[in-house]
Amino acid sequence: MSSSDIHLPAGLMDHAGHHFPWDLVVLFVLAVALGVRLYRVLGRRVGMQGVRQERPGAGRFGPGAKNGTAPDASRPSAPPPLPGKASGGQGDGNGALNAAAAPEVDYEIPAPATRVGTVLGEIASVFPGFSPSGFLKDAEDTFRQVVPAFAVGDRAVLQKLLTPVSMESFSAAIDTREQAGETQRSDLRGVESLSILDAMLVSAEDGARTGRIEVKIVSRQVNILTDRAGEPVVGTEAVTEFHDLWLFERVVGQSDARWRLAASRPA
Repeated sequence: MSSSDIHLPAGLMDHAGHHFPWDLVVLFVLAVALGVRLYRVLGRRVGMQGVRQERPGAGRFGPGAKNGTAPDASRPSAPPPLPGKASGGQGDGNGALNAAAAPEVDYEIPAPATRVGTVLGEIASVFPGFSPSGFLKDAEDTFRQVVPAFAVGDRAVLQKLLTPVSMESFSAAIDTREQAGETQRSDLRGVESLSILDAMLVSAEDGARTGRIEVKIVSRQVNILTDRAGEPVVGTEAVTEFHDLWLFERVVGQSDARWRLAASRPA
């Protein structure tokens, strides 16, 4: 069959060369509507994403501090709560309300069937009243006090919270910083979590037994060390996430019921 044998109705032949592509118009309108919808949804999700900054590689406290900075823990001292004021109100009589609004700290405790969990059970047998959750609450309180106390050089507070050996290291770091004319500014913006990583009961030659528990602490802080002229030496104004390992000790039989900080280092 040749092309001359194909016949279209006369009305269709009249408009065949002038047909408007309505189907393309409809598809274009649908594509534009879908694009606008996707932009609104994705734009909102992106706008809600938070920013978590990397922790700086220097500026912690503990043994081996350089230029008065602390290689082993953290720093604080201004807007956030100072020692003894971490969980209270803002001085407006609404302490309970403010405490309820504070973010909850995540406590991670090894299961009783694990090696660490078994040691924690042994520790509970020699330290009356001990519980992993209660210990972590005390460890959090100690962290909230030690960090700002070290920043401002408050030896009186540190003396109550550290072992004698650890106190010597912290005090030496504070002396070095003061002699260099440096100032530590540390703002503890929040404690994210505390996790028990290890536990042990150690016996000395004289028969004394010491309980030791290692805790990983994740916190958000603003830490910056400035020189005599007020110029930054270490740290940043940005809120930074810190991961620290703190080792707590307590001697069996001593009247002091507090677990004291014995060592600290970045995780």
